[in-house]
Amino acid sequence: MTGFDWNEQTIDAVTADVVTHQGFDAAAKEKAANLLKSFRDYIDQHKAEITALQILYSRPYSQRLTEPMLKELEKKLRENHAAWTEDRLWDAFAVTTPGKVKGRSQAGRFADIVALVRFALQQQPVLQPFSDSVHERFNEWLMDKAKAGTKFTPGQLAWLNLIRDHIATSLSIEPDDFDYAPFSQRGGLGKAHQLFGNDLNLILDELNLRLVA
Repeated sequence: MTGFDWNEQTIDAVTADVVTHQGFDAAAKEKAANLLKSFRDYIDQHKAEITALQILYSRPYSQRLTEPMLKELEKKLRENHAAWTEDRLWDAFAVTTPGKVKGRSQAGRFADIVALVRFALQQQPVLQPFSDSVHERFNEWLMDKAKAGTKFTPGQLAWLNLIRDHIATSLSIEPDDFDYAPFSQRGGLGKAHQLFGNDLNLILDELNLRLVA
């Protein structure tokens, strides 16, 4: 690496996999800005055609956002521009607005498309992992429940945490999801009914709306 100046390293927002530092030069910022402009233009031009974009543009949401809807959006983004991946769009925002990008998902990056679109639409002031937003909304939901006089047992809280984590990666949860790990390893749908009784469906509806909205 003789003669290589790290301070003069150029990060290519289109081909680089990881942004390693904040010392971006003008060329890197211009590439990142152009990538994001094309991304914003695309989502604006196709907001009436792609279901996920229709929902993300509506405030409040016109319907619930689901994993299949987001997969459709992801597929169309990749087909239109190979560099419109979650990682590269995130890196481009880190280059152009470093002070507004907080953290990065270590897993479940698929759901970060929601955060990227919301940030591009200026619906949220900070770009943070979708899972972080879900955790924040979950804690707010728990506090609201406590204020309303609802207290959950340790067993119920353990399941609620699993439900939260499922929504953080898949955007929603349905009773059928309890047939799969990690829920199936803890008794599945039968155990969920035992813990929450007739309130189960109401709780799932509340969390689906509250944590993703």
